[in-house]
Amino acid sequence: MTTWNLCRIALKAGAVTKTDLAAELSAVPESSWITSQYPDQAGTIVWLPLVRISATGIWLGLDRRGVWTLGRLEGAVESSEKNLPSSWVTMLDSDEKSIRAELNITAERFGVSPSILQDLLPIEGVLSMALRSRSDHWIERALSWLSNRDLSREHLELLREVSMTAWVNQRTRHAARRLARAAEE
Repeated sequence: MTTWNLCRIALKAGAVTKTDLAAELSAVPESSWITSQYPDQAGTIVWLPLVRISATGIWLGLDRRGVWTLGRLEGAVESSEKNLPSSWVTMLDSDEKSIRAELNITAERFGVSPSILQDLLPIEGVLSMALRSRSDHWIERALSWLSNRDLSREHLELLREVSMTAWVNQRTRHAARRLARAAEE
């Protein structure tokens, strides 16, 4: 079972839910919401940009139901409702502490509970996606984030796989191996 599915199960069983978040989002002023296109042009999404996560103008946000979104203020926006789109690895180009600090500031500005946002942020799924990617860059970014946190079983298994994958550059394979070994001690 993937981290993303485990997060969904935990949310259903836990105290913090998207319903709680949606209730808080209903009080956000209408002028703060943006209407954007989905990438496939199959419709529009109304979303609240929360944190700019890249220098190229990609924003992390939420739709009215509390579903995470990622996109540009004047461009297409992807929803995480069914799964995490691969574009979410872009988040890893930023520092986790910075993203979380900005998320807290923005949450307070909109009158939304920072703890609910933090609890529902799908970082674990993004990290797993990056470790499964075929990109040294995203794997290295995931390693950077993982070096400052406790590793889940899934991340530990993915680190072992990365450390033995021939196409991954040697420096990244060794970093993955070191991180996995440190977690096992």
